Amino acid sequence: MSKNTILLRSRLRKAQELVNSSQFNKALTLLEKLANSAQHDPQVFAMLGFVSAKSGHQKTAADYYRKALSLRPDNAQLLFNLGHILFETGEHSDAISALKKALNQQPSHRDAANTLAHIFIARGQFTDAENVLRTAIRMHPRDAELHSNLGAVLKNSGYVDQAAEYFQKALAINPQLPAYANYAATLSDQGRFNESIATYREGLRRHPLDPAGYSNMLLTLNYIADSRPDSVFKEHRGWIKTLGNHVPRTTQHSNARDAKKKLRIGYVSSDFRTHSVANYIEPILAAHSRENVAVYCYASVPRPDETTRRLKSLSDYWRNTTTLNPHQLAEQVLSDHIDILVDLAGHTAHNRLPVFALKPAPVQVTYLGYPNTTGLDTIDYRLTDDIADPPGEEEFYTEQLIRLPGCFLCYQPPITAPEVAILPAETAGYITFGSFNNLSKINNDVISLWGKILRSVPNSLMLLKNPALTDPARRSHYQALFKNHGIEPDRIKLRGHTPTREEHLGTYAEVDIALDTFPYNGTTTTCEALYMGVPVITLSGKSHRNRVGASLLESIDKTQWVAKSQDDYVSIATSLASNVQELADIRHQLRTQLLASDLCNAENFTENLELAYRNMWHNWCHTLIDKSSHRP
Repeated sequence: MSKNTILLRSRLRKAQELVNSSQFNKALTLLEKLANSAQHDPQVFAMLGFVSAKSGHQKTAADYYRKALSLRPDNAQLLFNLGHILFETGEHSDAISALKKALNQQPSHRDAANTLAHIFIARGQFTDAENVLRTAIRMHPRDAELHSNLGAVLKNSGYVDQAAEYFQKALAINPQLPAYANYAATLSDQGRFNESIATYREGLRRHPLDPAGYSNMLLTLNYIADSRPDSVFKEHRGWIKTLGNHVPRTTQHSNARDAKKKLRIGYVSSDFRTHSVANYIEPILAAHSRENVAVYCYASVPRPDETTRRLKSLSDYWRNTTTLNPHQLAEQVLSDHIDILVDLAGHTAHNRLPVFALKPAPVQVTYLGYPNTTGLDTIDYRLTDDIADPPGEEEFYTEQLIRLPGCFLCYQPPITAPEVAILPAETAGYITFGSFNNLSKINNDVISLWGKILRSVPNSLMLLKNPALTDPARRSHYQALFKNHGIEPDRIKLRGHTPTREEHLGTYAEVDIALDTFPYNGTTTTCEALYMGVPVITLSGKSHRNRVGASLLESIDKTQWVAKSQDDYVSIATSLASNVQELADIRHQLRTQLLASDLCNAENFTENLELAYRNMWHNWCHTLIDKSSHRP
């Protein structure tokens, strides 16, 4: 071995020692000097790639890995390193190419397979992700993370029964794996709510600082028919504990206390995309008076779409906050001098409630996305209405309830919706009831009541539509549930995933009457049905989750479809089903009536909303001590 080779190896060992002790800058300096005299040594450039990545210079790291690969093109580890870096920098196509080459060289390369699957998941290519993970699991049958990732892919694809099996296997292999929330959510999708809650609790016992997992558990509590309001409220109050000691000290906000100033309103959401929330926030963004408010949108949207671009065009200031942690996002809100910060998610998926716990704005509001309290003292107000939250509900909210005139929602129908179809009963000769709601809302009590309706209306059918019904196991499950209530499978029509929203809405051409769920009502499903000319029957209850249907129908002057009891629900359904001509008239007129109603009057709604904001701001301006504010 030559002296130069011996010296090179010695310096590489020194560089490795510096890396092992996290002295990356010193290692980088040494390796850069070596590169000048070792242009044909792939190890030098591989280490430069590693150290550059550790120092936060991902693009430089990618260049070094490419140089190393030019010297050793068939090295699976180098290909993986390059693919991983390209994934981090968002260069997905090149990352996929590098990772596939790595797997061709070394099919058992577990990390290459796992990273490739994550890229496919990020791109919404779930079938490709599933194939990669199944192959990897055959080679690594005791790898808990691979099992958990496959479970997540299957859940997203609607195969919840298979997903549950893989989550269960993952946790059996490694009980410490942070997969309890995903497994519990899958159990909830299966309607196994008690098991779901128990699984959430086990996950929180093992991983107590998991605000997202706790939020998922709180969302699940809304699906349970016999949940007690006081117990559910107590659970919501406990969420703040999952943040640990990260809630900062109390301080004052510096916003000028000018009651008449132009207000800076910040909307925070991960759902500024093709999502139910967009149906209700888009008309507000468009109708806001720019003389009175400046609109800021804080968007955590990893995969923007056409709806995202449309919403961005309607905001005055758009902040892409996808990569920001709670403290960074709170600092952004502070630097923007936001007066009123509005949460649009509550405890739904990918919420940013940890930001609101930091109180970066003097006035904070929750609205739209969640049917319950956030449980946070740092959120001052919750927007609702007199029907969704009648007087007396205040004790179950940490926020002050602000009841807007009319319905608390403003609906904008999708621009891609097809025209209203003719009444299917006119040609079929029988009535088809339908529900396109989340399957978690279709509990045994709901199916029992629907079964009673089907038995009361001869030859009638029930059509259920949900992406999860793509799964044959889910289809069989719901057919069995109806059969338990005397309804044979041939009277149940099941529809799964449809590729476009237009096709989804077009399925209402098969439905004569929509039946709402209880105790957790539909929202967007109700609005969509009405827009497609289909009357919706809802059962009104005692809390927000089962009074949204009543609020929506009140806003379009259709209170005759709001049932006060289960018997009333059956009576309304059977009465409507008995008069095909009345149904045909309803179908012909309903879209026009909806569009002319207060529910779709964005200008009037937003004017009332801005008045509510102004009153909130006025209250803060006249509060001498800002007691509840925090600074991150």
